[in-house]
Amino acid sequence: MIHTAKGLIGVLNSIPITITNKNIIKWNLEDASIIQTLNHTFKENLDDYDVRDKDGRIFITNLQTADLYCLEGDLNIRNVVFEDRYEDRKLRTNYLFKNLNSEDLIINARDSYGYYLLNLKSYKLTKYLSILVSKYMRPFSIMDSNILFISYNILYSTNESEKILYHYHYDETKSEIGVYITADEKKITQFEAPEPINCVNFYNNLIDEYNTNTYSNIKGCLFGDKIVLCYQHMLYVLDYDGNVIKTRPATSNSRYWGLEKLNETQVLVAELDPNDSEKMFVFEYDIN
Repeated sequence: MIHTAKGLIGVLNSIPITITNKNIIKWNLEDASIIQTLNHTFKENLDDYDVRDKDGRIFITNLQTADLYCLEGDLNIRNVVFEDRYEDRKLRTNYLFKNLNSEDLIINARDSYGYYLLNLKSYKLTKYLSILVSKYMRPFSIMDSNILFISYNILYSTNESEKILYHYHYDETKSEIGVYITADEKKITQFEAPEPINCVNFYNNLIDEYNTNTYSNIKGCLFGDKIVLCYQHMLYVLDYDGNVIKTRPATSNSRYWGLEKLNETQVLVAELDPNDSEKMFVFEYDIN
C-alpha cells in the first residue's frame, strides 16, 4: 500500500502512477517504493483534472481550461497544442480514442466541436471532419447516435473504445448503468445502478455550468463479464445483469478518491487518509 500526497492516480503499462500538484511518481506496489519521479507543477487545483490511459500513455485533461497533456511511459510529459483552438473549448471527462494509424489518434470530444486528430509525433491537435470518421470508422461514428451525449455519461472505455461503460440519466429520474459494444453498434446491458448517481464532480461535489450533465459522481471500469463501480463511500463488483457480487466500503471518516484498472483481475484504488485529508492510500483490490 502506498501512502502519498493527495492527487490523481493512473496506470502506465500496469505500473501505478500518482500525480500531485508538484510531481508525478511511478511506484512499485509490492514494497511502496518509488521507481521514478518527475518534477512538474500543475498550477490549478487537481480537482479540475482527469486522466485517461491509451497505448502506454496517460492523457491528463484540465476540465476547466481544456488544456491537454500526454504523459509517456518514461515520465516525459508533453503539452498538446491545439491548432484550432476555441476559447470556450471543453473536453469531457471521458473522451474516446480510436487509432487512425500508428501516428494519429482520433479523439471524439463528444460535444459540439466533434472530432479531433492528435498526431503523436508533433502532439498537435487539429479538427477532423466527421464525414471522414463516418466513412472510415462507421461503428465509432454511429456510437454518437446510440449513446446521446446529453443523457449518457461515459465512465470507462477499453483501449480502442470497443466497449464503453456508461451512466444513463434522464430528467434526473434515472440512475442506470450500461455497456455498449462499438463494433456491434448496440447496448448489451442496461440496469438500475446499486445506488443513485448524481451528475456532479467526483472530487468536490460541485455543480457548475460545465459539469451539471457531463460528469457522474461515480467511477468505473470493465473486467470481462464484471463491472466495477466506485462511489465515494462504496466499491461494487457486479455482473452484467446488475447483480452485486462483492462490495468494499470505504474506511470510516474517509472516502474513495480514485479508481483505475490495474490489470485483468485488479483495480487500483485511492482512498483518503482519515487522519490527514491531504494524503491518500493507494492500493490494489482483487475483484474476484
